[in-house]
Amino acid sequence: MDFETTFIAQVITVIGFAVGLSIVVASGRYPRHIRNSLRAYAYGKFLLGFGFLIAGLRGSAAPDLLVPLANGLGITGLAMNYTSVRHLQSRPVSPLAPAAVGLAVAVACLLLLFVDAGIASVRTLVSFTTAAVLLGIAFEVLVRYEGRGIPHYVTGVLCATLAMVYLVRMGAGLTQEETPTAYMLDDRVERTTFLLTLLGTVTGAINYVLMASDEFNRELAKLAHTDGLTGSLNRRRLFEMGEIEFRRARRHGRDLTVLVLDIDRFKSINDRAGHPFGDRVIQAVADCCAGQIRREDAMGRIGGEEFAILLPETGLEAGRLLAERLRSAIERQLAQLGAEGGVTVTCSIGGVSLTREHSEFSDLMAQSDSALYDAKHAGRNQVRFFPTVSLTPALHA
Repeated sequence: MDFETTFIAQVITVIGFAVGLSIVVASGRYPRHIRNSLRAYAYGKFLLGFGFLIAGLRGSAAPDLLVPLANGLGITGLAMNYTSVRHLQSRPVSPLAPAAVGLAVAVACLLLLFVDAGIASVRTLVSFTTAAVLLGIAFEVLVRYEGRGIPHYVTGVLCATLAMVYLVRMGAGLTQEETPTAYMLDDRVERTTFLLTLLGTVTGAINYVLMASDEFNRELAKLAHTDGLTGSLNRRRLFEMGEIEFRRARRHGRDLTVLVLDIDRFKSINDRAGHPFGDRVIQAVADCCAGQIRREDAMGRIGGEEFAILLPETGLEAGRLLAERLRSAIERQLAQLGAEGGVTVTCSIGGVSLTREHSEFSDLMAQSDSALYDAKHAGRNQVRFFPTVSLTPALHA
């Protein structure tokens, strides 16, 4: 065997093991989906390292069996790197898919050697499969990944570049002369491919850790900004966004409506059905509201059973209609849940739309609270806007 190509394979083996071990050790402090992603990536590097280790051992007692084994392990490891990207995005992942892909490649290599198709055919098959998986990773991080940053773009471009390299290697496999199976190929294309694979292993690992760190930071921000029970914004974040939307609306002369929603007689719901049931009611109300508002709207839990909703680009009449739609949807959709606990679940809503007289976002919150107070005192299960206008007749719930 040529020492140079074998040496590169050995270096890839060492780096693959080192990267895998380091990431496994570091993965323990991350949330579950990030931890699963890092471990899938690390195990992929272990398998890739084993694949190159076996490739460097060719020429032993069973060379024909080592070729499919080495390639099968390498492809399995690369496929696990693909699944690690999907783990990072919390997308569905089949745990057996990488092994199935690797096994299919190994069996195909074995069949090619069995029919005496030659090592060039194996090189073509493996190069094509490798390029396909690399392009799959590039597609995931460059197209489907939400909240992409510099590490994602670097990873995607790197994978796409390596895919092109392996396609060139595939072309070389179609034109090369036959080589004994026991020997590792050592032409210019092979050496270039191995060197770029080595570079990709190092650079890819660094960027993948940065991708995981970005995801971890987003997870921390989500925990800091959202309510643990409902998944909606917490009070602090809602008010921060309210200030931003208020300044934007004032600066550009845009509409802005604020709604404050309170679950009617929530204390009696807790007293009669218990606090766990009360939590279910709060969650159900939040889910119902989330299903009625637009993506650009924002909803936050600002008290125990109280929510606020920001409606950018929404004027008085549109705000009233949405508020009534929310009130009606909660009354209708939560009727069955209320029946389970022997209670009635309704809500009262107060709202206000931005005018020139408003100088602070806190003015909107104070006036929507005032409108909510009027809705409560008028009989609950109503919508009132400031200045107080009744949209629905009083319904005692």
